[in-house]
Amino acid sequence: MKKTITTIFMVLLALIGVHAQDYTVMPENGTAVESLTDITITWENATTITVDPMMMVGGAKVYMVDGESKTFISDIFCGPAWGNAVTLSLMSATSNAGDYIVEIPDAMFTVDEEVISAFTLYYTIGGIPTSTATFDIQIQDNSLDNIYITVSPCEELLLNESEEVEAPFLIHNIGFNSYVATTYTITITGANTATLTAEKPLENGNYSLHIPKNTFLIDNKVNPALVREFDTSAVHSVTNDTQEVNVYDLNGVQVVNKGDANQLGRLRPGIYIVNGVKKMLRGNR
Repeated sequence: MKKTITTIFMVLLALIGVHAQDYTVMPENGTAVESLTDITITWENATTITVDPMMMVGGAKVYMVDGESKTFISDIFCGPAWGNAVTLSLMSATSNAGDYIVEIPDAMFTVDEEVISAFTLYYTIGGIPTSTATFDIQIQDNSLDNIYITVSPCEELLLNESEEVEAPFLIHNIGFNSYVATTYTITITGANTATLTAEKPLENGNYSLHIPKNTFLIDNKVNPALVREFDTSAVHSVTNDTQEVNVYDLNGVQVVNKGDANQLGRLRPGIYIVNGVKKMLRGNR
């Protein structure tokens, strides 16, 4: 009789899918968190959990939700189960403010031979939401003294004055000797436009512009951190006509040996090492 009751009980457990419902999540589902990085799911009464190997990378996905729309944020990596728990790791961790959903597809997990149906987790990251607007960043006359920004879509562009934020800055990219070449002051010039003005003159070279997160308020949302590459190098800034030059391509092959500036103009456009310095040559072809 006891054996019969036990058998019936086990059949009932299988029928009602106890393992599909009996799990806990850390961070707790539906809570506010500072960031989304790792999410651990534990089936309390499980003895065996398997993960579909085809879904270990990119099976689960994270989206930011805004009203009825959602924006893809990151794929998820899920390693094999440890005991009765699995850990989901975002491929791109996020701390941007907003509401998020984590979508787990059908049959990603099997718990004690029971295939788990699709389910969704919900999280909120506090603070001002991060905008997904596009930044068009332009310069004129090959000069980085003034940088012109247009944000779209955007009905109102403001400076974020609610907290201290780092000013936009320019890195001079010259290998291990890279340094901050200048910082920029910001002028809002229209409903969705702004100008960055360098605080000191700049020489030609290869640079990266950094606009820190929270610099702007875009329709009451902050901008993400932005990086843009610029190269204002030119042949005339590499050398004068009488200086001897040695030029290598990026594969280390010497293409000019003890030449002069005129030979630089005959090279195919591209990036070269000129007298030990990486330069963009535009040629005259």
